[in-house]
Amino acid sequence: MMIATIILGTLIAAVLGFALRTMYRSFFKGEATCCSESCSSCSGGCSTKALDDGYRVRAEKIARFPIHRTIDVDGMTCEKCIYKVVRALEKVDGVTIAAASLEKQSAQVGLKTEIDDDILREAINKAGYTAGAVTA
Repeated sequence: MMIATIILGTLIAAVLGFALRTMYRSFFKGEATCCSESCSSCSGGCSTKALDDGYRVRAEKIARFPIHRTIDVDGMTCEKCIYKVVRALEKVDGVTIAAASLEKQSAQVGLKTEIDDDILREAINKAGYTAGAVTA
């Protein structure tokens, strides 16, 4: 009886620990979950309306920057892809804000100072996607 109680307690603690870790990563670290039916790591089910609204809000902010760029991005299939591209671009010195769109297969950045287009492309490529043309 004592062994069964210990095993059950351990299982409950493991499940609770995993749930808390997932909630922490989602809410406090902003790590998105994969949500595309074509993505191999999940079964889909996210709201594309939420993705579009988030992109629209960020794109409006970017449009107000005196220096901004649009970069074609190939290979994005889900919310996690958007997160990775935005995060990679926002790590580049001089980038203030970034947004990415699945529908448009592109990303936008608002810049503090002029940045070489190749640096932006390299950030996207390092994130695992293919960067294409950069337009002002």
